[in-house]
Amino acid sequence: MIKIGSFEDVEGLIGARIEEGLTLDYKRDLGNNREVAKDMSAFANTEGGTLIYGISSKDRIPTALFWIEGDNIEERIQNVAAASIHPKIEGIAVLRYPNPINEKQAIYVVQVPKSTYGPHMSDNRYYKRHGSISIAMDHDEVKNALLGKGRTSALTFEISANLSLLDKTYTLIERVYVISPQKRKRIAIVPFHTDAWNAVVASGSMFAFSEEITKLLVETYALIHEINSLIDWLKIEVEPIIHTSADEGSLKEAGTYVPAIIRDKLTKLRILLQQATVGLSS
Repeated sequence: MIKIGSFEDVEGLIGARIEEGLTLDYKRDLGNNREVAKDMSAFANTEGGTLIYGISSKDRIPTALFWIEGDNIEERIQNVAAASIHPKIEGIAVLRYPNPINEKQAIYVVQVPKSTYGPHMSDNRYYKRHGSISIAMDHDEVKNALLGKGRTSALTFEISANLSLLDKTYTLIERVYVISPQKRKRIAIVPFHTDAWNAVVASGSMFAFSEEITKLLVETYALIHEINSLIDWLKIEVEPIIHTSADEGSLKEAGTYVPAIIRDKLTKLRILLQQATVGLSS
């Protein structure tokens, strides 16, 4: 993204005939608020960029300064950013460079950072930069943007961490389970991670996955929540013996050692986590 720190930098763009592109846009005037919001959200949803209001252009090449006159222009731009773009884009900077011979006129430089909290909507649409213009995203682009690489990466990392934790937990239970009940000591089992999954659910991003992957993830984390509930029980039960269970045939499990039930569920969980890893990477 081009950084503008002075009026001389603005003039330099014209002198060097720097062309508009993915991260740079010249505007002869401010236009309406809808267009301002559209362009700012498009930059934030793509790679960030610089909007310069007060430069005329032809075939994407800047040709001349076109001073903008009016009061409270900076405030207007910031208000548009705050009220017309959802969620709000953090870090937008508005710079005003006045005309040396007429203080009422100025060039306005708006620097929009690439957002990690997008996509950002304006006028009920999601926009992106395409070359030197701002265009609406298509359905698949919106889905991918809503899910975001960050959430996918976080979920993939969490599943990998859960697989590692699963192996350690299974080994621990196996070592303890062979000891006679009279000599066993209470064990503490670390709950499985769910933060990334909870973030996906809370953001409403599940629909961005295919139906098959969504069903698999829901089944996987339902089992994780069930196992974590049993792990929580170990913290309060002096004798980790189960007397009731949500499973079918619970009467057969009456008096069963709780870690043994967890161990059996881990076998199924390992398969689900491995399938989820493959599904998210495809």
